Amino acid sequence: MGRILFFILIGIGIWYLWRASMRITRPPEAPGASRRGERGEDMVQCARCGVHLPRSEARDEAGRLVCRDNPRCLAP
Repeated sequence: MGRILFFILIGIGIWYLWRASMRITRPPEAPGASRRGERGEDMVQCARCGVHLPRSEARDEAGRLVCRDNPRCLAP
């Protein structure tokens, strides 16, 4: 019984050391920290269907921004 407890304690100690080493090698990140310095993309509204989408996914059609690859967006 004593040997089993000894090996369990050794295993728990190794596990704690492994977790501590993982914390040291990887710096902690705060939630949303990566988004603080970045600026999001502008959202535009499709002139045909009214869906809001990122500007990079819209195309200019006669001065109006419309969906680029949305099959549900049909011309009126």
